[in-house]
Amino acid sequence: MSYCKQFFVLAITLVVSLPGIASAQNSDIAVTPDPEIEPVHWAFSSFLGTGWYELDNNRQVYVLRIPPRWYFRDSSIDENGKRQLGIEFHFPLTFGLHKLEGIGDFLDFDNVGTVSFNPGIEIEYPVSERWLLRAFGHLGWGTQVDSSDRAWIYDAGAKSRYAFKHGKLDWGLVNGIFFAGYSARDTGQDKLGGFTAGLDFAYPLSLPSPGGTPLQIKWDIGYRWYENDLSFNRPIPPPDRVENEWEIGVALARQDGPIKIWFLKFEQMGLVYRFNSDGTFKAITVNFRSPLTR
Repeated sequence: MSYCKQFFVLAITLVVSLPGIASAQNSDIAVTPDPEIEPVHWAFSSFLGTGWYELDNNRQVYVLRIPPRWYFRDSSIDENGKRQLGIEFHFPLTFGLHKLEGIGDFLDFDNVGTVSFNPGIEIEYPVSERWLLRAFGHLGWGTQVDSSDRAWIYDAGAKSRYAFKHGKLDWGLVNGIFFAGYSARDTGQDKLGGFTAGLDFAYPLSLPSPGGTPLQIKWDIGYRWYENDLSFNRPIPPPDRVENEWEIGVALARQDGPIKIWFLKFEQMGLVYRFNSDGTFKAITVNFRSPLTR
């Protein structure tokens, strides 16, 4: 098995096998957990991405997001300043896997509690050779398999990256705004929005990849603020709320193109650690794309 395949298997194994990766502090009131209470509404699964979410002793939910993309064309700007828009079409399929106990049950359909499909488009505009703008929007539909709940799901936003270079180190300032929400048949509607700010870095390594291409290490640090708060339901009100998130990501990438495994292509491969300011929320997710395109 190649180094890239080993790294890929290790990343997935870490995310799936660590119980309670995302958690909130226990309530001071002793209650019997209601098995029908979900840590966070399932309709936000596609927006939040792959990870493990849990509150107190409620049921755990592992979110698996499969994000196929069709790259229609890349953005570019020539020496005369002529610009070409980059266009990507997204077809993310998201599963909520409930009460997952181990790798052996990873794709057992009995564990699939929610399914959603949220297609969309991303458009990239090169303002200059250093400055990129990226707008995105998704609209889709989802269902909770073990109930009659159905929901329309949407998200939209814009990101910006301004690039710098210092010797071999490439780095950039990344900012963005976002808005997401849902309208469900049985559980009403909700929305959240906010902004992101952070830095990303890339540095070449002397170690070549199995194919002989030089590798680079990438890392980033970012902050996300929720204007509406990310609400985690509890068996009794009020819900726990997450007002912000910090994230630290690290990954390996090839210097001349994407990492290819079988028929799959990845911009990079790594992990992201996410947490909020007071330490009540934590998560580990896979890291296949840069902060601008994540």
